[in-house]
Amino acid sequence: MERTITVSDTLYQVLQREANRRQYTPDALAEEMLAQELLPQHPHVELVTGRGGPRAVIRGTRVGVDVILGYTQAGYTPEAIAAEILPQLTPAQVYDALSYAHDHPETLAALEEHNVTAWQARLQARLDPEAYTRLTGTTADA
Repeated sequence: MERTITVSDTLYQVLQREANRRQYTPDALAEEMLAQELLPQHPHVELVTGRGGPRAVIRGTRVGVDVILGYTQAGYTPEAIAAEILPQLTPAQVYDALSYAHDHPETLAALEEHNVTAWQARLQARLDPEAYTRLTGTTADA
């Protein structure tokens, strides 16, 4: 069953611009945003917008989902992350962050884009071998 919601012209224009940017219809974007806000699938995760754009973090903290993913990729268990590394978090928060990352693969893609190996490859592509060696202390082929 479809229902109608009335919004101001100003709000609709903002919605329409954002929908165009994301290549959505205004209706689809409004539905997605309302569902995300009112029916959160991940109660411990929220999106915050900073200078770098939106970032998924543990609700009420500055701990990013990407940070938790990084620790799991380094071999830490969710329990160890909550108990030893980020004791301000509960295991439920850590597991919810991992669930969010699974449901939003772009989170993992962004993390991969910023890992050490990716940064080294970008540096190596931009610098001559001597400059790369001076900057990193390693040879360009290492």
